[in-house]
Amino acid sequence: MSDHIDWDSIRVANLRDAIRQACILEATAPKAGNVHPAASFKDLNYEHFVVAANITAEELVRTELSIAQRMRRAVLKTRATTGTNVNLGIVLLLGPLVDNRLWNDGAIIFDCIRLAGAGGLETVDSMDVHQSTGPVDLKAAMVLAADRDDIAKQYATEFSDLLENLVPVVRESISHATDTLAGIATAHLRILASRPDSLIARKNGNAIAQDVMSRAAVAFAGDDDDRRQFDAHLRSDAHRLNPGTTADLIAASLFILLREKIESQ
Repeated sequence: MSDHIDWDSIRVANLRDAIRQACILEATAPKAGNVHPAASFKDLNYEHFVVAANITAEELVRTELSIAQRMRRAVLKTRATTGTNVNLGIVLLLGPLVDNRLWNDGAIIFDCIRLAGAGGLETVDSMDVHQSTGPVDLKAAMVLAADRDDIAKQYATEFSDLLENLVPVVRESISHATDTLAGIATAHLRILASRPDSLIARKNGNAIAQDVMSRAAVAFAGDDDDRRQFDAHLRSDAHRLNPGTTADLIAASLFILLREKIESQ
């Protein structure tokens, strides 16, 4: 993908295109503390995200399957191919945005989370994805987790948080930037400055997540050197400060904006 991208030049013909482009754009933008073409983690690199983007796009549009089945296939195929759960959060967000008929398939979604081996949503008070069998009230489970997980919060609010609070930030940041990738990176920083990243909070505690939020505000108000220092801080301590949930929310916001392109054609 080019280093300079004009938003108006991006073409999407269908939902598959929108899903793939959203994932690729999010992964390509040089966001603070995240993987991108010039920055990898020890066990995660940009190519993993590209593979996951292609798998996610192909699987989520398989309309012969329920959306929960599509989501499960996308996560498990990515894990089998890359050895990572890199697209779990994105799939959990994009699935209901692609097709909202998943509320009766809570057990499949729980199974998807369990098999991906990700942290955060495993234990939701009385609902444990490792122990639940039979029917699962997905909405109730997400409501219980909403105060500590921003992905669960989207389910609990029927995505109103994403649509009302996050998509406008991404739209505005891109429109004010000379380059789409720079606009995405700025949106990511703005969101980090406005709310704690729930992945950081789960790994490190709320106090650390609040500290990252404060540092993000300084970086956003500062210059390029401030942003570089903030990025370096997030990459310290073996990337435990990786703001992964915010990145997933960026991908979902980009999907909404790209879907608008399709609808306006």
